[in-house]
Amino acid sequence: MNSKELSLFLSEDIFVIKDEINEKMAADRMAARMDLESETSAVLEEPENEQIGSKEQDPEPLQYEGEFKKSILVIYQGDVLGESSRAFLFKVFRAVNLSLRDIALVSEKSLKDCNEDPLSQLDPNKMILFGTLHHPLMGMKKDNYHISQEPFEYFFADELEELEKNEGLKRKLWNTLQVFFNIKKQ
Repeated sequence: MNSKELSLFLSEDIFVIKDEINEKMAADRMAARMDLESETSAVLEEPENEQIGSKEQDPEPLQYEGEFKKSILVIYQGDVLGESSRAFLFKVFRAVNLSLRDIALVSEKSLKDCNEDPLSQLDPNKMILFGTLHHPLMGMKKDNYHISQEPFEYFFADELEELEKNEGLKRKLWNTLQVFFNIKKQ
């Protein structure tokens, strides 16, 4: 959509904030990496944006909790994991013989604060994403509890608070985890 077409919908001026440009560029880089076809991926080829990107500071590393020994990336919705959600999550992971030593536990806030692609930085073998994030990773989502194999094994699940309260969703999560970690066959 060009600026003339956009002006048909908008009646007020639009201002672009520098941080939003950096977020947009990071999202475009991630979309290009995942081979997603979108209109925004063309933005990476424009010289103006490349100049802006060269002025960026060094990439901020992704902040995560855990030791990531088994290359499992776990991302959750929100800034901080509440105490009950944390207890629930670790109970679930103990059931599949995992601990904080095995995973990288990442908040939505950490993803937003990092201006580097988390997949290229960590290169996980598996990923579980709880909730809905405002991040380019959501472009990989098909359906909740659907295990995808490319570019690595991953699946999306409901938000942790919702999972804690809903028995049906807990069963779906458990069944998916059993297949995901080869505890039972599909």
